[in-house]
Amino acid sequence: MRWLTDTLRGRLLVGAVLPALVMVLLVEWAFFTRYQDDQEKLFQEYGQAIAHQFGSAVEYADFSGNHEPLRMLASGVMEGNPLVRSVSVLDQGGNLLVQSGPARQYTLALNGAPQVISDKHFTTVVVPVQGSPLALEEDAAVWERGTRPAAPRVAGHVVVELSRAHLDAREREMLQVTLAIMLTGLLLSGWLSFRIAAGVLGKLDAVAAELNRQKDAAEQLARTDALTGLANRRAFDEVAQREVQLAQRYDTPLTLILTDLDHFKTINDLFGHFGGDEVLKNFAQVLRASTRSVDLIGRWGGEEFVVLMPGTTLEEACHAAERMRLAAVDTPTQVDGKTCDYTASFGVVSFRAATPTLVDLICRADAALYRAKRNGRNRVESE
Repeated sequence: MRWLTDTLRGRLLVGAVLPALVMVLLVEWAFFTRYQDDQEKLFQEYGQAIAHQFGSAVEYADFSGNHEPLRMLASGVMEGNPLVRSVSVLDQGGNLLVQSGPARQYTLALNGAPQVISDKHFTTVVVPVQGSPLALEEDAAVWERGTRPAAPRVAGHVVVELSRAHLDAREREMLQVTLAIMLTGLLLSGWLSFRIAAGVLGKLDAVAAELNRQKDAAEQLARTDALTGLANRRAFDEVAQREVQLAQRYDTPLTLILTDLDHFKTINDLFGHFGGDEVLKNFAQVLRASTRSVDLIGRWGGEEFVVLMPGTTLEEACHAAERMRLAAVDTPTQVDGKTCDYTASFGVVSFRAATPTLVDLICRADAALYRAKRNGRNRVESE
């Protein structure tokens, strides 16, 4: 039963703690993944916002041929923004107009669509600059005819290269925070799960203890005579077999007393079966009071009782049987206010190495008891 409760205890703990741990891990993983995605999106939008600042300046440079405003704007962006590694401005044909910072070489597809190129260390944002059409009379005439004017042309491209070092540092910080939160969550969920499991396990232990108690009680009941509280025949036989083996192995004395109440049928006839039961219980108390704690007393059947006395010689056992006989005579039973006197006969034998069996002891003790009955009852007979 103990191994069963230990196994159930382990399974309950795992069943309570593991789901909580898995849930915390999944939540933290989802949170950190979402944070990374949001940070990446903001990072790219930031690069695009910087690139859009160059829109009007690129158009002016393209119209006037003066690139100085572009250089000043690029330098200002570089100085005021540590995330920006380089800023490059290309014309509509992809020719470099202005460059600020150590830009890397890329093969860019200048197709008029925004581009984002990322690797482990840098993110490059390419934003096309759309030219703004002038409001001329020809355009107004086109609108009046119901046709749309041509789409705005691409005046150039702005290439912004951002360093990912700051973003990576933020992600590492957030990872540390996430791990700290996760560890706290794991500890808290583990503690709560353990407390919940402990409550269940406490009830399980109580149930197991009650089952063990009932099991022990059932075993004790199966080995005990219900009326007298002495060992029943099965229990006596198991213990007596071991004592016979010990006596044979170590050559120690062992004696057996078989006793039977005299005229027990008459007692039942006079006092009824209730009175007979009271006499049996009274005689069981006499036997207990007349023996040692190492002696084994059992109800052999009906009104027969047996006493096994380890380490006792035949002479000593005969003296003990005589004390039992006298105690029975001196201890009558009260039944419904009436005194019920009774006596008992005893047969005493000792263990013989030549016939080392319990059956031999019982048979010889029964023969000695028969002689006591035949010689007048209320007496002790031995071999």
